[in-house]
Amino acid sequence: MTVDLANATERHAIDVTQAESIALFGSLAAGEGGEEAILDHIKGISRPAERAYQGIRRAILTGMLKGGDHLREEPLAQMTGTSRTPVREALRRLVAEGLATADNRHRYVTDFSYEEVVIVFDVRARLEGYAAGVAAQRITADEIETLNRLVVRIDEIGTERSNEAAQAFVDLNTEFHATIARAARSKQLLSLTAQAVALPLVMIKQFVWDQRINVVQSNAQHKDIVAALSRRNSEWATMAMTSHVLSTKPQPRDASAPGSNR
Repeated sequence: MTVDLANATERHAIDVTQAESIALFGSLAAGEGGEEAILDHIKGISRPAERAYQGIRRAILTGMLKGGDHLREEPLAQMTGTSRTPVREALRRLVAEGLATADNRHRYVTDFSYEEVVIVFDVRARLEGYAAGVAAQRITADEIETLNRLVVRIDEIGTERSNEAAQAFVDLNTEFHATIARAARSKQLLSLTAQAVALPLVMIKQFVWDQRINVVQSNAQHKDIVAALSRRNSEWATMAMTSHVLSTKPQPRDASAPGSNR
């Protein structure tokens, strides 16, 4: 069977971006609805292995399964409405993705330190910034128009804090970043970017309970990125995207700790 790596990595990158947007926006609470919410999330997925993967992954990304939790096959099969075999396959995928850790025959939710998360955040900022710089030289007029339409639609959300507004922001923000990633027209860069976000930002939710996405500020940064792309200014595009990603970089819970810059 032939696997389209570029398409696979792009789908993964988009999925992660969507999940982290939900967490950082803050309107959808971690673990909201428990197992019922997980089942609702995967109800349209027919293939057992994919159903198990998406369900367990969702539970991790929303904080229902926390860092260090033992991922036992039987309870996970019950949670996702599957059986142990598809759960086993799902756990292998999650270990490869970095969301789970293998210890002999046992699997645990990966527990990231704040320092490690900061490194991942910085790597992502550099890669996405570089991708934006490349895209500045390759983006089409139609793609710029698409970005402008997305910016207008995000502006319409404003400061609304409902779950519907959160989902709208998730969808639009996801498409904004995906459009720029595609505009770079590099399979290798798309693959590297996907690897950089394989440890999604929602895994740091423990450090950002009191931090929320400022949609107005975020979209003002989007406009700056679009302006740079429209001018085909690679340096500006790189700086604008890098700053955009780093502007949501979390601070540790204890802001008074040594080295904290909050």
